[in-house]
Amino acid sequence: MDEGFEPKIAMRESIRFETASLRLREFALEDYNALYALTTQQEITDILPDWNMTEVQLKRFLAFVIDSYDKFQPDDVRILLAIVHKGDQKLIGWCGVFPNDKLEPQKREIAYAMHKDYRNCGYTTEAVMGMVAYVFGQSSLSEIVAIVKPFNTASRRVVEKAGFIQQSTVRLSDGEDYDYFTIRPSGYGIRKINEENIGPYLNLLAEVEHVKLNRNNPNHEQWLRRRIKSFYARGAMYYACHDCKDDEMYGIVAVLHEEPPEGIPALGARSEVLQIGVNRHGRRKGIGSILLKHAEEVVKKRGAHCLLMMTYAEDDDVIAFYGKNGYVPVAALPDVYGPGLEGNVFLRKILR
Repeated sequence: MDEGFEPKIAMRESIRFETASLRLREFALEDYNALYALTTQQEITDILPDWNMTEVQLKRFLAFVIDSYDKFQPDDVRILLAIVHKGDQKLIGWCGVFPNDKLEPQKREIAYAMHKDYRNCGYTTEAVMGMVAYVFGQSSLSEIVAIVKPFNTASRRVVEKAGFIQQSTVRLSDGEDYDYFTIRPSGYGIRKINEENIGPYLNLLAEVEHVKLNRNNPNHEQWLRRRIKSFYARGAMYYACHDCKDDEMYGIVAVLHEEPPEGIPALGARSEVLQIGVNRHGRRKGIGSILLKHAEEVVKKRGAHCLLMMTYAEDDDVIAFYGKNGYVPVAALPDVYGPGLEGNVFLRKILR
């Protein structure tokens, strides 16, 4: 290794989102005092006795929560975020989705708590709705559970306003009765796809490369996987659009935003759509536009000024589709594939 060379460490995308009044973000060690103040409120610990921790226990738990963000998996959702009020910037509660020992192992429960001074303002419902939308968009979950003690009318109002539907009253392993609610995504959902889960999308990604995947030819699949692997290695993010009712896949997009080196933010101002495809079941449903919009939102949060892509110069329908979504041709590269053959056209959309 050359002397003085420092390998670049890939930056993880922070887990965070905003609602109208709130910002939900990862906890930090500096949140300890505010979190401890919450866990000493009797209004919270009466309903959630597990949060009645000693200072040592809470410090250990906070460190555990912070460590969990690096291990977030779309197929094994365990997430707890701090709720911050946009107006006064105070940490006013928490909201998360994770397993509950009293439920079946594959179930994921939503849990939340709100500071006593910020109740009856709609903030808890707002946080729950935001968390549900975020988790369904970033994971493969098809259902989230809420369990509410029958006397807790305030919590019942929260989950019902957030769209949860009561299925039954159940007695769980602690011997207590709970009202059991569930919510499932509606319409189209966007989920992030990790490299190890890309297999079901290979046929469509082969079509994006204008070939039909021949699974009887191992060289063909290996070639495609190497290409996809190279995109992931550069930091590409893949997002797929599924029908929320039957989980049918409709399309996928790969977008690249390469993080700039520290001190040179201008190098992180551009992002690129590397691949985008919609299968025949998803066409004429606006799936391509949904995927593009999601890619734009992802890279805007990362500081991108513009998003660009490349397509075939003679593919008029595709260029028209991009045009409808605000992308403008900015350059052409002729004779890419040989003399007299079509070239490529570059399109760009300013995001800010």
